[in-house]
Amino acid sequence: MPSIKSSFIRLRTNLKRKIIIFQDNSIFYFSRWIFFGVLIGIFAGVGAIVFNGLIRFFRFIFQVSLANYYSPRPELMGQTGAPPDSHPIRWAIPLVIMMGGLISGILVYTFAPEAEGHGTDAAIDAFHNKDGYIRGRVPVIKTLASSVTLGSGGSGGREGPVAQIGAGFGSVLATYLGLPVPDRRTMLVAGIGAGIGAIFKSPLAGAMFGVEVLYSEMDFEGGALMLAIIASIVGYSVYAYFYAGFNPVVRTPVFMFSRPIILVFYAILGIFLAFAGNFYVRFFYFIHDIFKKIKIKPHFKPMLGAAFVGAIAYFFPEIMGVGYGWLQLAVLGKLTIITLILLGFFKIVATSFTISSGGSAGVYAPSLVIGGALGGAIGGIFHILLPHLIYASDIAPFVLIGMGGFFAGAAKTPISSLLMVSEMTGSYGLLPPLMLVSAITFIVSGKRSIYRSQKRNRIESPAHFKDYLIQPLQRYSAGDVMEAGGAAPAESIDPDMPLYGMIKIFFNSNFFMHPVIDKTGKIVGVVKYDKVKNLIMTSPEDSRTAKDLMESSNLPKIKSTDTLDIAVHNFFRKNTDELIVIDKDGGYKGILRKRDVVLAIEEGQKSPSKGQTAIAADAENNGK
Repeated sequence: MPSIKSSFIRLRTNLKRKIIIFQDNSIFYFSRWIFFGVLIGIFAGVGAIVFNGLIRFFRFIFQVSLANYYSPRPELMGQTGAPPDSHPIRWAIPLVIMMGGLISGILVYTFAPEAEGHGTDAAIDAFHNKDGYIRGRVPVIKTLASSVTLGSGGSGGREGPVAQIGAGFGSVLATYLGLPVPDRRTMLVAGIGAGIGAIFKSPLAGAMFGVEVLYSEMDFEGGALMLAIIASIVGYSVYAYFYAGFNPVVRTPVFMFSRPIILVFYAILGIFLAFAGNFYVRFFYFIHDIFKKIKIKPHFKPMLGAAFVGAIAYFFPEIMGVGYGWLQLAVLGKLTIITLILLGFFKIVATSFTISSGGSAGVYAPSLVIGGALGGAIGGIFHILLPHLIYASDIAPFVLIGMGGFFAGAAKTPISSLLMVSEMTGSYGLLPPLMLVSAITFIVSGKRSIYRSQKRNRIESPAHFKDYLIQPLQRYSAGDVMEAGGAAPAESIDPDMPLYGMIKIFFNSNFFMHPVIDKTGKIVGVVKYDKVKNLIMTSPEDSRTAKDLMESSNLPKIKSTDTLDIAVHNFFRKNTDELIVIDKDGGYKGILRKRDVVLAIEEGQKSPSKGQTAIAADAENNGK
């Protein structure tokens, strides 16, 4: 009987063959992407279920069993579900957090070091710098390490690990099927969207996040949006139907925007959140750089970071875990302004120590908690100062708007952030102020982002560098440059020409090589300036002729119909600054230099819509 390995190899070969056939048929081509989107969504949804289940399992072991600590739960409207007369064992809280940090560090740095930190950033880095490749073991290790970190009380989020689960599956599937690199990158982006859409129960925001988070400016990976939407819808449906239900993550009353005057206060909130987000990013990477300099094995650094988190949690346990329960209490108005300020500040500190030390967790959920807490505090302060303008019922909307606005500036994702809050809370009536605050925080917060692997835009991404380089080069041919006068025919050399004749030619020439052409018009070689110069210096009476000095093999030639991208390729492949241009019959036309190509590109940028004959037309017009 055939082995299991041989059966898998045969299955993969058959799938590859069918995919190649599908690429030639537009109907099957799009059907293929629908199939991949559904597959990625199912895996991301199941991954989110497993991951959330593991978090609850480890939370029961570490927090409940060992420390007798119960955190508020949003599905219980902020109640803890703790037994009556239950009190946490305060001294055990730092110990269980440190224990989780130790286990997480050993798992990550032993089996998959790239799973450290927040997983979304690793997926972004894979997209830009690693051809969309993620090792198959990374999502597994990320799931285990992050569930231990969060279950033990470390301050972090669930989105990074789940995004890496979806992105990892998309990458592994594309690699397994032998799909080209652009397709693998597209499936990675869809995996990010599916993971986010599932764990936050926000399919539209998840898909948008996947294509938006790659860049810090307002640029998107639009080619992956449709696949990300399919995968995100499926991931959300699987996760919600089989595990979490379809209720919003945070339960809120129905809010409606009806008083434009409050936009002034929301604008002030946006400015404050922009500076708070900038501080968050600076502090996060300040701690990251400190831990990079600590001279101990990286396996133990997450435990050291967890010790700082544990020290804070001993006095202020509100910073432990994801923190959605505290958001729920803030929306319900059950937290004081002081508590909200402390929650926002210490959540920044705790999240930085948890993740920047090498711990494994996400940064999205803590950012929502930080923004919501600070937003609620600002709303409460406005209510105290101007009770006739800001009512007590207006404080909860400040919490929700703070959630989206803070992350929009810290992560440079304004569109997905406002969609995320709307879907997480089911409160779409606050879209106008959410849009305003997200725009303000995005602009005012500057260039820093919590995701260091982001590129500014598509032009700066290695994933698209070739596209932006090749497209201008493909617009013109070597013949276009020749016709425009950008390159001139270099004088040809007779095979029997003596040294003094070649000296004269090079003395009056701007070229570093000249073709040697026999009496039939055939190019038989090239004579280079360096060789002639050396003879002048060492043997000025040398009696050898051009046919003795020329190079006749592997001549740097291109056809006049070849586009400039082919010319650039030959410049580097043949290690030369000049190429001989020949016509379709092999006849000599001239020499193309690197600088001629640069001038062609510059001219094309000035006149991008003129087509292949733009250079020649410009030259003709200038002549007139």
